[in-house]
Amino acid sequence: MTSCFINYRTGDGEQVATHLGRELSQRFGESEVFRASDSIPAGVDFERRLKKAVRGCEVLLAVVGTRWLEKRESDGLRAIDDADDWTRWEIAAAFQAGATVIPVLIDSTPRLRAAELPDEIAALARCQYRRLRHRTVGPDLDEIAEAVLIAAPELEERVRLREEAGAAERSEPGTGNTMGNVEGTAIQARDFSNDGVVVNGDHATTSTGSGDINQNSTVNHVSGDLSSTVHHVAGDQNSTVNHVSGDQSIKGQHTGRVDRRGRG
Repeated sequence: MTSCFINYRTGDGEQVATHLGRELSQRFGESEVFRASDSIPAGVDFERRLKKAVRGCEVLLAVVGTRWLEKRESDGLRAIDDADDWTRWEIAAAFQAGATVIPVLIDSTPRLRAAELPDEIAALARCQYRRLRHRTVGPDLDEIAEAVLIAAPELEERVRLREEAGAAERSEPGTGNTMGNVEGTAIQARDFSNDGVVVNGDHATTSTGSGDINQNSTVNHVSGDLSSTVHHVAGDQNSTVNHVSGDQSIKGQHTGRVDRRGRG
């Protein structure tokens, strides 16, 4: 079932109908609003889909502009007087299905009079209307949306449930990477605090202070519950080497070739 069906006449207010359809779709969801040009995919039986939508809607918004009543066919007759006129047929079908029909008058369009309408839709002139003006489009859209919610009381609950489901989906936990773009192998461990620099790769120059560094080595880092400055360099180098592992604080300094046995 489509909650809201937007009825309009081609050549009279179709741009307003498009804007109205999009605004209501954003408020209520696309599945709740039907407008033929937007809601019927290419290749689908137009007549069958349209009739199903209008007969199943809860509210029909009849967009009426200044040419709505007087638009004429090639034979000179008013379009509204043609029994096969789609605009007329949709309104009549909505009345027959028991839907609420709300005229939406564009700008200064005058109210419809029953004497000007075919008998099967003469009741349209007695339906309370809403007006959509370009100078007050925001408040007018709010009033139209409120009228739809009053006419389709279950719509508000469906909107609420859909919003809650969307909020729950957005709040689901995910995995984040705080390291940014990485080339090569990267290891990210929890409960690890490091005041130094971690490098992964065979060619890098790492410095946390001043002085000359000559380095051609592989730099590794340690993991665990640590809070220290960590520099571990393997290979021939001229540098200060700090190596910490586990819950301890040990600082060793070596120059030249490092000969490491066991844990130091």
